[in-house]
Amino acid sequence: MLFELDKGYRYSVVAHSEEDKNSFLELFLRPPVSAIISPDGGLLNNIRVDENMLLPVSYHGLLTEPIERHITELFGECGWNVAMTHELLNKIPSQLSSYQKRLVAFVRSVLMNPSVMVYDSIWGGVTKVEMEQLQRFDDVFRRYSPAYTAVYIDFDTQLNSQIHANQTFIL
Repeated sequence: MLFELDKGYRYSVVAHSEEDKNSFLELFLRPPVSAIISPDGGLLNNIRVDENMLLPVSYHGLLTEPIERHITELFGECGWNVAMTHELLNKIPSQLSSYQKRLVAFVRSVLMNPSVMVYDSIWGGVTKVEMEQLQRFDDVFRRYSPAYTAVYIDFDTQLNSQIHANQTFIL
């Protein structure tokens, strides 16, 4: 599997099987250059959400002084006020809804400042309102990193109509 991605583009990748999707993700993901928002948020269940957010940033040496302000600002961009954000950050992942897990994964990924953001099957298990909020993630991130590339991978061949991809790949 070999293809190049143009900066600033949106791509949809349609996988026919879980195996195809996993192969694509294994070949494609290279943290911190690329980040993924998975259905479960990729969170460790034995630590609080705030610790989950800081762990990869700290590991990759990207921790900065105003990180708490930046986290609050990013949640605000996604429609969460300061009180809601602080309440969420003090929970453990098992206490979160599917949407909240993806929101946390999104904010954590933005903190990593990747050049490629991969949205992995993010549409399942959320309400219509939450789906609309998920669709705005890409717009929020483009404000912080206009030249970044988005890759949406799913099993749905209608994915392109939701995200308005520049190009679609079928695995």
